[in-house]
Amino acid sequence: MRARDGRVLAMALALLLTATAAACGASSSSTSTDDTSGASAPTSLPGSTDRSGPSGRPVSSVDPIGVGVRRLVVTDPTRSTAARPPQAAAEGRVLPLTVRYPIDAPAAEVEVDDGPPFGTWPLIVFAHGFEASATTYAPLLRDLAASGFVVVAPEFPLSTSTGIGPAVEGDEPAQARDVDFLIDLLTGPDAPPSIGPLVEAGPVGVMGHSDGAQTVLLTGYSPSYINRRIGAVVAVSGRYSSFGGRWFGSGAPPLLVVQSATDELNPFAYGVELVQKDPHTAVLVAVDGTDHLGAVTDARAVVPVAHLLADSFAWWLRGSEAARRRLAGDESTSPLRLVAAHD
Repeated sequence: MRARDGRVLAMALALLLTATAAACGASSSSTSTDDTSGASAPTSLPGSTDRSGPSGRPVSSVDPIGVGVRRLVVTDPTRSTAARPPQAAAEGRVLPLTVRYPIDAPAAEVEVDDGPPFGTWPLIVFAHGFEASATTYAPLLRDLAASGFVVVAPEFPLSTSTGIGPAVEGDEPAQARDVDFLIDLLTGPDAPPSIGPLVEAGPVGVMGHSDGAQTVLLTGYSPSYINRRIGAVVAVSGRYSSFGGRWFGSGAPPLLVVQSATDELNPFAYGVELVQKDPHTAVLVAVDGTDHLGAVTDARAVVPVAHLLADSFAWWLRGSEAARRRLAGDESTSPLRLVAAHD
């Protein structure tokens, strides 16, 4: 883990809470369905930390290059899926995936179905919230992929808004195992050919919103669910809910908490609690003027949040010094506000 030089805040979190309140008041066995091809050779120099896309912009800033999208379904046959009435319980965990990745094309607002891949990139697994889907967060995930990452967003069988019947709460432990399964699969020798050749060897990032944040927190920090390939965790609008385990052991990856200052479902104090409980590298950034979902969907928040996520992942996963230097600006770009950071 790298130190975040010069960015440690000495303030006590109690004082930070006061300031915030004032501001608010003003196993890899699998089957897959997959019919797309692998990656082409990168057009940048191998080993470069801050690579450039066809547009000439550094690949750790938002929208430097175009984004391709691929969709496939993978199944973990080693586990079962609980009932989601009218659907009965079933053997296996079936996970439809939306995969976004950089392509060999200039930046554009429109994603290209099965676009020509541009090199290999770090893997980010994104976990959606309750009664949401990968589509809910499409602009943010597109911007993150355009910044130089392979972003994989599964649909969890019990909580996705795309399923049949009412969504079922409380499946975060099973979802954490889904994330663990996907990391092992997509970084291993049995990766589907449409994803495996896109993924760069090295640490993996995980990120989630709301119940999805709880999901990736379990995979990143709970001994019962942890995947040691994880090199960074981002929790958006989440909360501390350990499901009986003990978090933040030795070697825990760095944590970025992004929390709406006026979150009506998971109050801002939940984000403070997460950072307080983590004795390792942890950062808390407030999103002002948004609600629970708006922190990752409001038009005014998506681009600043995407910048913050891209540079945080580039620093923590790739050791990009340029990304580290940009973080101070990212964390203070409206509507974002740095509240606390410690190593």
